[in-house]
Amino acid sequence: MDRKCVLVLLLVLAPRPDLRASEISGKITFDKKLSKKTVASAPYDLRGVAVPDDSSIGHSSSEFDRIAVWLESASAPVAAPLVATLQQRNRHFEPELLIIPVGSTVLFPNLDPIFHNIFSLSRTQSFDLGYYAEGRSRSVKFPKPGIIQVYCHVHPDMHAVIVVVPAVWSGKPREDGTFSWSDVPPGKYKLQIWQSSMGVLHRTVILTETGKAHVDISLPKEDPSN
Repeated sequence: MDRKCVLVLLLVLAPRPDLRASEISGKITFDKKLSKKTVASAPYDLRGVAVPDDSSIGHSSSEFDRIAVWLESASAPVAAPLVATLQQRNRHFEPELLIIPVGSTVLFPNLDPIFHNIFSLSRTQSFDLGYYAEGRSRSVKFPKPGIIQVYCHVHPDMHAVIVVVPAVWSGKPREDGTFSWSDVPPGKYKLQIWQSSMGVLHRTVILTETGKAHVDISLPKEDPSN
């Protein structure tokens, strides 16, 4: 092979700077406080009697810890399934919001000295784990993406949400409301945002081969005691 052929081959194999992965970022801000009248109550007829408790225990201190953000695309890579934990402590779920990839399994350990009966009637996946005591646990696998509302038959104030996402880009906003994903290939994406009062919102994001996309989102301010 002569010198000219070697030079041409090196040029072909060299990485093209215009094919670098792009980045999607955003920031969530809150407008006026949400009126309680606009918040839909849980559509479940909970069985059992509620036990009085301190509503301040177990609630997230950050408003952004109660929001899920993720990207969806027909060609997006799927994250590997994992095993996560949604524990019951002080008659609350910890965490209140759990984000997991499709195919993951969630453990529901009872850390309270009382019985719990964890269930969901969500369309994505319904289940009822039955009554079980302190030190016991149950598990559920989630094979489909969607939103799962979780409750306890014994304690109606207990509520958590499991968000099952179909792609690798997901999480909660940072404490300042920002979020970002790097190494995102160029293409068209659907940015999904979940908040309990608003449900799922979405924005279309288009990334060019060398560009970066930023999305600003305004949500109603929630009362963390609810």
